[in-house]
Amino acid sequence: MAISKKNVITMKRSYSCSMSGVWNAVAHNQGALVIYHSPQACGHVTHTMELGSHYRSLGRMEMNGKQYNAPLITSNLKEEHSIFGGTEQLRNCIDYVAKMYKPEYIVIANSCVAGVIGDDVKSVAAAAQEMWNIPMLSVDSEGFFSDYYTGYYQAGLTLIERFMSKQEKKKNTVTLLGDRGGPLGSDVQEIKELLVIFGLTVHCQFPGYASLEEIQKVPSSSLCVLLGGRAKSHMGIHTLAADLSIKFDIPFFDAPCPIGYQQTKDWLKRMGQFLGKEKEALVAISQQEEKLQHAIDSYSSKLKKQKVVLCIGRPLLYFQPEWALELLRLAKVNVMGIILLKGLTEDQQQEMRMELEKYTTVSIRREEENKELEKEEIAVTTHELSDSIRRQFFLPVIPPVGVGGMIGLLCKLARLAGRSKERGGIVYG
Repeated sequence: MAISKKNVITMKRSYSCSMSGVWNAVAHNQGALVIYHSPQACGHVTHTMELGSHYRSLGRMEMNGKQYNAPLITSNLKEEHSIFGGTEQLRNCIDYVAKMYKPEYIVIANSCVAGVIGDDVKSVAAAAQEMWNIPMLSVDSEGFFSDYYTGYYQAGLTLIERFMSKQEKKKNTVTLLGDRGGPLGSDVQEIKELLVIFGLTVHCQFPGYASLEEIQKVPSSSLCVLLGGRAKSHMGIHTLAADLSIKFDIPFFDAPCPIGYQQTKDWLKRMGQFLGKEKEALVAISQQEEKLQHAIDSYSSKLKKQKVVLCIGRPLLYFQPEWALELLRLAKVNVMGIILLKGLTEDQQQEMRMELEKYTTVSIRREEENKELEKEEIAVTTHELSDSIRRQFFLPVIPPVGVGGMIGLLCKLARLAGRSKERGGIVYG
């Protein structure tokens, strides 16, 4: 067995571009336009990132074609601008997009090059705003100061400061903070369904999926719910929530994202305690259990007793095995073993082994220790493997939310199990 695509990432901190964070913070806001005050190549980085996301969604059949995509334009800084400055280049760029696109507002993200040159982008933006009567928002996003999440936070904070003001609260309205694929994605749809149980209605998703009118109405929300990760939300999202709480007296709920059945139960209990609706939470947990059991019964004929091996090539920093093991347990498959792939370092293998032993007694082997696998087995894997295993179920990097997310994975796994051993192939979870 061997990894056939994509090397394992072993770094322990993010070195991503903060301008991409600015872009994602407003990318699907109706009427927005983004200018990178940068060389053309910086725009290509974001384009490549978006293209990768597009292909991942395509592979999982989760396309959201109706989303607005903000135009992304670069001011096209060149070598001579590093000597003579790029403010005139930025003015020309703003004039062009104002005429061509007629946006509701423009967000300008400053690049490393603009920072080194020392261009006074805020002054250029202020003058252009007066000339065109279009709000111009300048965001400090020089890469040597920050990473992706800092750019995301700074853009969100700029929207708060520019477009929001105190207003009367609307009862039982919620603003979602964060991404998770946007309001049309399955994760956010699942969160919305859980919130309806408590009588809550989502007003909008901020900062990246809201029209200007919706952004201006965020202060009327009675609650913010953070779309977090496996622990609490990233500090940037948490800080946005804290800013909204301080400025507009909006309480916020920040708990580990409900990944899998057990974490969904925990999320519902915490939300019930937070809202003082513990009884509703218990009813909701019972409903989710019934929903999951119905799905398990539907797929059990294809999944029961299937021989499965779990292959892990992501370090613990990027892959927490608890939800994957829970998925296999719910599927009632026969887990023959767990294989740690060669891309993991010695330390990463040891960390993963210790984590796995908290949840399972199944044998854990290194890839090089593993004997040739039988043809009829299914590999549930974090990486695409060579053809030694015909049927492969590719685990998502970001696991889906809630019981609905688990049911979706069970459905795909059952579809793979129903394939003939000769046909094989990969199903992307």
